[in-house]
Amino acid sequence: MIESRFNLSSFGRMAIVALAAVAALLLLPAPAASAGSGQDSYVLFSQGSRSTSMSGSTSDLDRGRALRAGQEAMLYVRQGGAEYVVRDAATLRRAEAIFEPQRAMGARQAELGSRQAALGSRQAALGAQQAALGARQANATPRQAAELGRQQDALGRQQDALGRQQDALGRQQDALGREQDRLGREAQARFRALIAEAIRREVAQRVN
Repeated sequence: MIESRFNLSSFGRMAIVALAAVAALLLLPAPAASAGSGQDSYVLFSQGSRSTSMSGSTSDLDRGRALRAGQEAMLYVRQGGAEYVVRDAATLRRAEAIFEPQRAMGARQAELGSRQAALGSRQAALGAQQAALGARQANATPRQAAELGRQQDALGRQQDALGRQQDALGRQQDALGREQDRLGREAQARFRALIAEAIRREVAQRVN
């Protein structure tokens, strides 16, 4: 019997691709979200939206929501035992601008993730064809098996080509991820400076 070139590991690759696409899409509503230190936290609410950029815990998010009026733009800050709310329009615009590069990068990651998912679907379809050919090869005559083997080889070459494309997209996704990390560190530093300035200028109102 002619050996099938169908590689079951392609399903593992597809699972990774799907997760990458979902992860990239999740970056869009909260591009700066990260785990809080337990000491200093913030939640930035966008105007007219449920979208947030934050560093902190779910209790910080709940506290910020409780202080927010409707869908207003607002910044909630917790530093040590002090809590602050910022509603100053100019400060909030500066805060939004700090995170804009991350949002743009998140959109690029989402688009790339969609391309990876589309390739994964094509790989799955080819895999199904390869599996069907493999089942036919099991009971084929030598002549039939030879023809099925040629078809299997052709599908295998297509699968290999898609795999190379998937690898290239994966490298691009890795590069974007590294850039996203760099932007995140830069945004955090700029945002901490903005918060310190808001407290100093007393545009941050203490609420506890």
